[in-house]
Amino acid sequence: MKTAKSRQNFLVLVPHRDTRGILHKENISGSYTFPLVAPLASLSKPLSADELKHTARSLREANGMDKFYLTDFTSVAFPTGDGEMELFGSCLKINILEITGSAVQKIIKIFSPLVIGTCLIPKDNKEQVRFGSCGMCGSWLNSSSELSFRAAAIANMYWQPAQLNNEKGFKWKIGKLVWLPKQLRLPKKI
Repeated sequence: MKTAKSRQNFLVLVPHRDTRGILHKENISGSYTFPLVAPLASLSKPLSADELKHTARSLREANGMDKFYLTDFTSVAFPTGDGEMELFGSCLKINILEITGSAVQKIIKIFSPLVIGTCLIPKDNKEQVRFGSCGMCGSWLNSSSELSFRAAAIANMYWQPAQLNNEKGFKWKIGKLVWLPKQLRLPKKI
């Protein structure tokens, strides 16, 4: 396997495995696999353990103790180096503009819309997927209720183009998970 020298770093939201079990991955002709995570931002370098903890807390505070909601499937441009790929998956309603602390200095770009990745699609295949010919949309998508989850973690993820037997591909690694707090501790009154 030939791996490109350029590595891209991302901050990702990782839903609890129970939620990931509900989101089905299907093979779409001409697409590339992607982990069931939501890239939140591209980073100049990975966040430290302390920065991840602080960011997890600020994400929970920014979104309250509420659940995160998934809506319709959509796609967003994904920076693979050649600009020809889109990340396809369910749209995630989350507020990440309230991240504070030293992590802000490492953020290059915040993704919008936020998508829990199901696959990477070349732009020339996008219309096939958008119109539902891929069979990807789960039964929950057609129902009137939205899918929601509360338990999630954040992590660093690196992304790298690779080539095996003249076939284009990608490799990635997700770092240690830092779970968003279940409850926020309020300061004690004196």
